[in-house]
Amino acid sequence: MPVTPRLTVQQLKPYHKPLEGRSEFARLDFNENTTGFPAVYPDGVPAFAISAYPEYDVFINRLADFYEVNADSILLTNGSDEGISVVAQTFVEIQGDYAVVSDPCFSMIPQLLTLAGATLREVKVLPDLSFDLAGIETALQQGAKIAMFATPENPTGAILDRESIKKWCTQYPNTLFVIDEAYGEFADSSMLTNIKKFENLLVLKTFSKAWGMAGLRLGIAFGAPALIEYMQRVKLPYSVNAMAVQTANKLLDRASEVKATAAKAVVDINKLADELIDEGYRVNKGFSNSFLLGAGINAERLSEHCRSRGVLIRNRSNSVFVDDLNGNRPVMWGRLRVSVGTENEHIKFLTALNSFNKNYGILFDLDGTLVDTTFSFDQTVKELVEHYTGHLLPDAELQALRAEGGFNDDWQAAHELIKRRGTVVPLEDVIQRALPLYLSIAKKNEQMMCSWAVLGKLRKRHSLYIITGRTRPEYEPIWAERLDPIFSRIYCLGDIQGKQAKPSPDYLLQAMSDASLTGGCYIGNSVDDMQAARAAGLDAIGITSTQPAEVLKKAGAQITIKSMEQLEEVFML
Repeated sequence: MPVTPRLTVQQLKPYHKPLEGRSEFARLDFNENTTGFPAVYPDGVPAFAISAYPEYDVFINRLADFYEVNADSILLTNGSDEGISVVAQTFVEIQGDYAVVSDPCFSMIPQLLTLAGATLREVKVLPDLSFDLAGIETALQQGAKIAMFATPENPTGAILDRESIKKWCTQYPNTLFVIDEAYGEFADSSMLTNIKKFENLLVLKTFSKAWGMAGLRLGIAFGAPALIEYMQRVKLPYSVNAMAVQTANKLLDRASEVKATAAKAVVDINKLADELIDEGYRVNKGFSNSFLLGAGINAERLSEHCRSRGVLIRNRSNSVFVDDLNGNRPVMWGRLRVSVGTENEHIKFLTALNSFNKNYGILFDLDGTLVDTTFSFDQTVKELVEHYTGHLLPDAELQALRAEGGFNDDWQAAHELIKRRGTVVPLEDVIQRALPLYLSIAKKNEQMMCSWAVLGKLRKRHSLYIITGRTRPEYEPIWAERLDPIFSRIYCLGDIQGKQAKPSPDYLLQAMSDASLTGGCYIGNSVDDMQAARAAGLDAIGITSTQPAEVLKKAGAQITIKSMEQLEEVFML
């Protein structure tokens, strides 16, 4: 056998269980309670089945017939978890062997291999969440005692094609390939027929998923008899309980029903996934009984909202906020796993999803965020400063003032710059001169920074608002006709008596209150914007149109973006 177990396993002697078929004997050999407590045992279950140690031979022989393998190629385990653990403990030499796994993968795979002492070579999945076959090949070429993959994979739902596995089994005879097929019934794909051909192949299956026995914990390891014999030395002799064996034995009589139920689950989960795709959600369907739903920065929040509505979905996102949206973020960032359920459960989930979207608002600053005012406002400020002081205004000086915070209003910024040059002019005079000057410049120069397509996608899911430091006379002549139809409401400075300008959160809180929103985010480009967002209890997203990311982060930005088009990734539209 090319794959050898660890040295300590080779030295172990197999545990000899009591003989099977003991029910008709006086059982005085293994210190059992021979009477038990039948009054509390499940109805219809013989007392012997619970008070005696489990017997496996009859069931194993039946499994051998069902799966068309030899009985000595089968090892019963306490779910797939124990199967993975026994493989690792049997074949991994402590601090001496490498194991190839995919990343991400079923969490027990890297955890149990590491606990056994293996050094992991983790191969990241491709951007579409499929297996990186070339990357796995490279890792195998570097040498590995074990290569362990789930197919379909959990959580990605990706499937590893059988031809690749067979090729690797041939090319790397000293590597043990372990294929976890916990979700195999949903993909109608298996490597099981190949265990007779390859002595370095193990296949793990479970009764937890399609067979509906997660609470009873029954798994099966299939492989060459020599591999199974070594694993039996490591596995606890009675880790599989009698009720699991009895229930699974009955289910084998209904295998066609199990198969039909699994097929229906695939149809149902794909129907739900397609419905969400039609509604504009980013969904990775995969090949199992679940899919991944893209929620971006709202993954954790949406998961908690669904829980509060009586629906449990799995948050597989690695973190709430990831600043780098251009390739370094974890591949599972922003994703939720949704498993198949009944029609009523799906409706309950969709209801919870819709209620979350209804109560979550996306609020925007206007200048430097939705609209490129790089020239219009800056040029107006420059001309105001030059008019009142006779001196030119360098770009760096204006940006430095904005970075201080508290000067989100450009006319106040102009007034401050004039004052710092030693010229005293009433703020009212500056504002009066600024408005016509600005309007004449803005009409010719201002452009949208966010595409209408992105706004349309956002609006399909959430209500949109603008909270701007502009007054109505500054906003309406330039943008009202184009933006009013897109946004639920526009809040201009001075619209509400007694409300303070940013960095005060007054207007943001007012918008939340008016729309009865329970959550949301504010997208802006200034220190004042970020401070106002955090003070209002909103997520702060900063666009680096006028300030560097470091300045915005210091002011409270949880995510910074370089372009408004990146909102598609922030919200995974």
